[in-house]
Formats: sequence, C-alpha cells, structure tokens
Amino acid sequence: MSLKQKHLEKLLDFAAKTVKKSEAITLKYYEKKLKFRVKANNSPVTIADTKCEDFILGRIKAKYPGHAVLGEERGEVKSGSDFKWIVDPVDGTKNFMRKYPYWGTLLALEHEGEIVLGIISLPALKEFMHAAKGMGCYLNNRKAKVSKINKLKDSYLIHGGIDYILAEPYKNNFAELAASCYYSRGFGDCHGHAFIIKGQAEVMFDPHVAPYDVAAVKICAEEAGGMFTDLNGNKTIYSGTALTTNGKVHEEVLGIINKNFESREVTRSE
Repeated sequence: MSLKQKHLEKLLDFAAKTVKKSEAITLKYYEKKLKFRVKANNSPVTIADTKCEDFILGRIKAKYPGHAVLGEERGEVKSGSDFKWIVDPVDGTKNFMRKYPYWGTLLALEHEGEIVLGIISLPALKEFMHAAKGMGCYLNNRKAKVSKINKLKDSYLIHGGIDYILAEPYKNNFAELAASCYYSRGFGDCHGHAFIIKGQAEVMFDPHVAPYDVAAVKICAEEAGGMFTDLNGNKTIYSGTALTTNGKVHEEVLGIINKNFESREVTRSE
C-alpha cells in the first residue's frame, strides 16, 4: 500500500528533526581526539558512532515503537512492520577521526522494500540534504538538482577507495572509465555521492558499501533527477556496490565497467 503524502511528510519531518538534533553529538566529539576500537570487519568505531546511533534509535523507538530498524553499530531489529529505518551515525568514520570534514549522518526509511525518504547531514560542512518519494530533494532547503552534462568526456568522476577497486576484476575497466572522463578524484562515502546530487559531478563509483551507507543516497539522488544502482545496474542497496550518476551517463558507465567480466557481490562497513 502506497503512503499518503501527509503521512510521508510527517515521517520526513520527524527524520529531519531527529538528525538535526543528532548533530550536537557528532560535532561535540568531532572537536576531540578520540579513541577507537576495530570491529570484526576491520573498520573503526568511536564513541561518536555509538552515541549518535543510540540517540537516533531511541527517538525512533519512542515515536514508532513497532517499526523495524537497521543500524550500522547496533544491527538489525526485525518487527514484521512494513517500515524499516536505516541508520548510519557517522558515514566516513576514518575521515571523522582525522578531522576531515567529509563525513555525515545518514537516515532513511524503507517502506515495503522501497526507500521512501532519506536524510544526508554533513555537519562539518553545514550541509543538510533531505528527500522523500515524489517530493523532491533539498539542500539547505533549496531544491537540489543533478547536472545536465550528457557526455562522459565532459563528466567529473568521483570514486571510493582505490584499494578496493584495484582488488576487483574490473580494475582495468575502471582505469578506462577514469580515462574517459574529464576529471576524477577520490572523495568516498556520502560526501562523494552528495557531489552528484548537488550537480557538482556526474559519476560516483562506490566499490564497497553496506545498505546503511547508501539508503539515503538512493532516494536523494532519484529525487534530484539522478540514478542509483549497483555496479550491475540493479536498483538495490543490498548488493554491496553502488553507482550514483546524473542519469544521463549511467548506461555508458555500466557498459564500460562491466565489459568482459562478471561482478561479484561485496560488503563493507565504515
């Protein structure tokens, strides 16, 4: 059953206010030198990650106690509900730890298997992005739109970790992709995808992702007029890879990266 717009608006308002309030937590710890521990998947976690996620999950539990949740740090709580909140408290923890401003808090809502709203907050950059199904995408309350560039040779390519890319069978295809674009840089995480959503680049190539890394990205990109798939062209957040584009060069990128090989699924948490 599709959501009525008024219901979706209320959910979006709750999500936006929740993430906005969480910024006080992450920014407080951003100013400090933090200890960290390494999780089983070899990614770091700090007190900022756990405190922020616990705050967001607490707000969700209080407001929508019957909803399912999936958090990077606390895992998944199933409920049989058609609603599932997906949380990444600090996307880009390694950046956060070294005081790079390229990190963010992500919150998305999945309804009956479809992402219907998303928040991308980049507190250190003072950027706040929100989107909901059929309602557009907004950056600091101004409408966000992808670029109109329709040729790969004029496109800016953003990519995730080069070490992940070089470990994949498509590494030579990626080199061809980079050579086909006007410019390429590795920014990674939600900040890289935000470049596409804001119209400042055309391709974000993310080789290793978890659902909470890209759930909010998907709806924001789509509502800004862009396209989100995995590296095989599937419109899913669950396969372990991600490709966000302005939509106009998407098929060309997929054609290059998938030439002469079959992708394999991967997962990452950061």
